[in-house]
Amino acid sequence: MNVHLKFICNNEYVETDINPSVTVLDFLRLQKHLTGTKEGCREGDCGACTILVGEMTGNFIRYKSVNSCLLPVSEIHGRHIVSIEGLNVKGMSPFQETLVNEGGTQCGFCTPGFVVSFASFLLSTDSFDTETALSFLGGNLCRCTGHNRIISAVEKTLSGFNGGAATSFSERVGLLKNKNFLPAYFADIPERLKSIQREHKIFEGAENAVFVSGGTDLFVQQGDSLTEKNTVFLSGVLKGEKIWIEGDELFLSAAATVSDLENSEIINRIFPTFKDLSKLFGSLQIRNRATLGGNINNASPIGDMSVFLLSLNAKVFLSNGKTIRSLYLKDYFKDYKTLDRNEDEFTQKFSIPLPRGGYKLSFEKVSKRTYLDIASVNTSLYIEYDSVITKAGLSAGGVSPVPLFLKESSGFLIGKEISSSTLVGLVEAALGEIKPISDVRGSAEYKTLLLGRLLRAHFLKLFPEVIKAEDALC
Repeated sequence: MNVHLKFICNNEYVETDINPSVTVLDFLRLQKHLTGTKEGCREGDCGACTILVGEMTGNFIRYKSVNSCLLPVSEIHGRHIVSIEGLNVKGMSPFQETLVNEGGTQCGFCTPGFVVSFASFLLSTDSFDTETALSFLGGNLCRCTGHNRIISAVEKTLSGFNGGAATSFSERVGLLKNKNFLPAYFADIPERLKSIQREHKIFEGAENAVFVSGGTDLFVQQGDSLTEKNTVFLSGVLKGEKIWIEGDELFLSAAATVSDLENSEIINRIFPTFKDLSKLFGSLQIRNRATLGGNINNASPIGDMSVFLLSLNAKVFLSNGKTIRSLYLKDYFKDYKTLDRNEDEFTQKFSIPLPRGGYKLSFEKVSKRTYLDIASVNTSLYIEYDSVITKAGLSAGGVSPVPLFLKESSGFLIGKEISSSTLVGLVEAALGEIKPISDVRGSAEYKTLLLGRLLRAHFLKLFPEVIKAEDALC
């Protein structure tokens, strides 16, 4: 089933009928012959295929860097996509020139991705510092340079860059145009997108459809087969707010991305630690695309967002287009990769009870790489407390066939004081509740040891005035 799409590709208006599951990478290279966007790992890990996707937010276009190898063309309807060719200026941009002078490009295969990611940084932040810039480049890998020369190029480019705070999109684009980082056509994109935005409605739903949200994992596993199915992407179905409050509950759309959460004023006010812990979930390109619905319905036993939401006693809302039912997330996972969801249902949203009184939240994860990697074991702890703990939610991944809510361990904490003896009792209860298996990410014994250490890390991080290092190492 083809869909009719309208969007802007670099400086060109595009209107086409196309299979919605074709990746933007293939569209750019095979149909538009824009081969500057490179096909590397095709798994969202190397960043060589990075492009920008711009979407109207009021009168401002918000650009995000994404892996085009994991981005279906249906997601770019009404938007502006920018490949490396769309950043061409007279000569080289200051960053490109500094990359060359510093020896930051050797074989050059990864260079387009780095340049696009740096452009995303310049378009997205008022913090024109090296640390912020490198966080935008964290999902781009280079096999030749060892990255030091690239880091040096970033530092030298920014050393003479007096960005200043841009209060409007036109001011930001004007600043970057004058410094030769962007071509002039960017200034006209908002008006050109507005006419397309009014028609931004390509799906109402479909019978016998495969519903996909995000797809950053599904396109790795089943990318070729998706083009042969009647695929409906939830971004075309789920409209409206991504994060909102109703009564005493916080609601999250299944189409909300990890980046939506980390940049949400609501989330940062209620869970101020989320912005830092979200960096453990994947690169910026992945966080810009990975959705709650996709991560949770993947049903991985080590799904980061599954473990996070389990500790918060989240509910999942399922729709068949006519009716909606809800159940607790801890009851949604039935067995390995098996969910309590009917074939005609898709995940619409999630809800979390708003915290009351004093509360704390912690997320811990161990993987072979600190960032951009799948966990061996991950765990989340949420507690509400006064003089004693009044509410608790403890979850863990990698220790069961499903992301596991530790019911007995959570119950153990109720009524307890924050103390080293409570921590010892919690570890004992939790290790008696898990059933890890040995696999490629570690032996059952190793995972058991990891969970015990991570539970101690929760307490040491949350209550350093009570829990000492020697307690956490016991």
